[in-house]
Amino acid sequence: MSPSRVLKCALIAVVAAFALVACPGPVTPQVTSVGKSVTTLENFTGIVNCAPTEPPAPDPQAWWNSLPAANHQYPFAGWETYRNVTSGCAQTRVDAYRAVVTFNLASVANLKGLVQKAELVVSTRALPPAAGSSVTVGPLGQPGSITLVCPAQLGGAGSLVRFGPAAAVPTTSPTGSLVMLGGNPFPTGTSIVYNLPTSFAAGPIAGATSPTVIGPSGTGTAVITTDVSGAVTAALNANAAGLSWMLTSNFEGPLPGDLPAAGTIDCKTSYNFDLRITHF
Repeated sequence: MSPSRVLKCALIAVVAAFALVACPGPVTPQVTSVGKSVTTLENFTGIVNCAPTEPPAPDPQAWWNSLPAANHQYPFAGWETYRNVTSGCAQTRVDAYRAVVTFNLASVANLKGLVQKAELVVSTRALPPAAGSSVTVGPLGQPGSITLVCPAQLGGAGSLVRFGPAAAVPTTSPTGSLVMLGGNPFPTGTSIVYNLPTSFAAGPIAGATSPTVIGPSGTGTAVITTDVSGAVTAALNANAAGLSWMLTSNFEGPLPGDLPAAGTIDCKTSYNFDLRITHF
């Protein structure tokens, strides 16, 4: 091969190599789930002071202690009603639960300026046996009576509430915890993101302050996805340590009257929270 031909071939190889370096292929977006900590809050209204009581009134701490430790990482929202069935004593009570989650943004601070999309995914992890049932409280069909519903697929959650930057957020734990508030009120949060419907219907949630859709999980539960790109981007730009949300119960009392004799319904529902950031 002549020297000129060798030189020509060498130049072609150099140009080809440069082209490979200068024109890389398309960059595939990555999805990162942000680390979190959670807590379950409990409060009750109504007083049960009859003796003896059959069955015994709910004991939230005993119920919590009976769960596998891994289940504590999936906080609960919903409610449980109780009616004392002892003759001559029909006092009632309702225990309400709220789920709180805080996502650790410090762990993804390196994604500042790289966020393409962020979604908060709330999924029903474990439905109670009462899902799909209801109970009427108060005089049946009379003014003041209400019907408590434990929706199929959705469970006992009512609203998703966001805690703004200045809000007091309940203490959460990576392993999950139960906080019994006693006579103290639930935290209110800063703003409602959406209110869940009373029955499952796939599609957008009307009135949500951020675009939110409900879909089936394929296993009889629900998946609720909210676009939180703006909130995540603003928090990262402000070097915020975390972002917090709370899932309330769809009924938190007080009861307007006596429960029927078969008025004990457990609508405590376990939920999973996932904050997914799509980035380059």
